[in-house]
Amino acid sequence: MASLPLIIHERLGSWTRQLRPRLVAWPIRLMESRSRADLEGALAGTACPILVIDLERRPRAGLDDLERATRTAPSALILVLDPGAHDDVALLARELGATHVYSGVVTPPTVARLLERWIVLAQRRTEADGWSSARKPEPEPEPWNWLAPYLTPARPGPTWPRP
Repeated sequence: MASLPLIIHERLGSWTRQLRPRLVAWPIRLMESRSRADLEGALAGTACPILVIDLERRPRAGLDDLERATRTAPSALILVLDPGAHDDVALLARELGATHVYSGVVTPPTVARLLERWIVLAQRRTEADGWSSARKPEPEPEPWNWLAPYLTPARPGPTWPRP
């Protein structure tokens, strides 16, 4: 079973820290994006990505990113989080392509439960579409790699004929 891209678009990384342990058993590649360029790069070539956009105190910039994301990946499942519960943001986010919007305070377990349902749905959609050219994540460096230069046997120096 292929791992699905779950992209969390936020400025500070707090949702990533909260959701990573809750979704560790699911077949996902959790990616963080901080800028619009990061977001477009993460969405490129995916069949059915899952995207979480945290508007924080910048609803205008977040909605612009939402609009660009829906153009880049029209089949994405997109959750918009509006902790400030700004007027008309939920309606506008839905018009721009958000699948679901949480306004006001929402807990990480609530978001994780919704994402778990979406993971199953995204798997079905991806299998039905039959493709996804999403990149594989970069492998984590092994902790002992920094020791490799010290553990390899030293090359013997040049041998000089003895007189």
